[in-house]
Amino acid sequence: MKKTRITTLTCLLALCGTAGAGKVQVFILTGQSNMEGKGLAAHLDTYRNDPLIKEAYPKLKDGDGWAVRDDVWITYPVKKDGAQNGRLTAGYGTKGENSIGPEFGFGHTVGDAINAPVVLIKIAWNGKSLAVDFRPPSAGFPDHAVLEQMLVKARKKKPETTLEEIKARHGEYYRQLVTETKKALGSLGTTFPELSGKEYGIEGIVWHQGFNDKVNRRERENGYADYPKWLALFIKDIRKDLGAPNAPFVIGELSTGGIPGCGEFQIAQAKAAELPEFQGNVAFVPTAKFYDTKAHELYEKNYWKGTAEQKAQWIKVGNDRPYHYLGSGKTYYLKGCAFGKAMLEMMGKQD
Repeated sequence: MKKTRITTLTCLLALCGTAGAGKVQVFILTGQSNMEGKGLAAHLDTYRNDPLIKEAYPKLKDGDGWAVRDDVWITYPVKKDGAQNGRLTAGYGTKGENSIGPEFGFGHTVGDAINAPVVLIKIAWNGKSLAVDFRPPSAGFPDHAVLEQMLVKARKKKPETTLEEIKARHGEYYRQLVTETKKALGSLGTTFPELSGKEYGIEGIVWHQGFNDKVNRRERENGYADYPKWLALFIKDIRKDLGAPNAPFVIGELSTGGIPGCGEFQIAQAKAAELPEFQGNVAFVPTAKFYDTKAHELYEKNYWKGTAEQKAQWIKVGNDRPYHYLGSGKTYYLKGCAFGKAMLEMMGKQD
């Protein structure tokens, strides 16, 4: 890792418009709340001797704080509390200044392997489905009967809702994803002056989403049979609309609850990667093995609302509910690393 604290020399190089050799390697990180990120970096301190973290841990730190990379940048233009841009470190999740999502492990992993500037464009919103919100253009609309059911339900809250408004919801966040990504790409040199004038290209896309599709019966009339179809169309459409037809695509497994929680939906996610045309350029990455069973045990014992001593134990490992992986920084970091390794393998940059 070319790290950590930004030195005087690094600052001078930035002012001169240099930021390492080679084309800027851009990666799109998208999905819903578990891509937003609910983990706390402090949990990595708790697990510093964990075999999966021990080797990398010293490189993640800068004294008592978190290292700031000088070769990886991140922009998060749709963050709830305002756009966030800068060099990769902790703080790009949605749970405070040291919160992390998959971008933390992903950025460190690809940054260590790629000898060129890396930019992460993170675009994610909580509570969004692939069936409706991220629905790809080539999927079209659901059957009229389904749209009518949605209209009836919507009118219970807002009687004046129209069928056209229901239709407009389909693909709304897909379109925003494309728009925001293009805006971020078009302003890289302004957002990060040290990258001004450099050539760039989208090298890969990471997708971590699924909770709403898994739990919302309205959106799965055929069980989960439609999810792999939608996801395959999403992959094709987003590559085309972003002008990156060959970009490797990572599907991050939704494994809230860990291995016991895996079942038909995870199988549906994996099926999208099985198409012959996706071999070698789309990877399904299991994440259930990274679920923090220690945090889950404390959660089940209600330590998160227990005595002061119990709460103190809980906040060392978790901060949220199981559908957000308990807010375990360990889990979010390891997921990101796994996504990064899969991406590098498809790029031919990892053994």
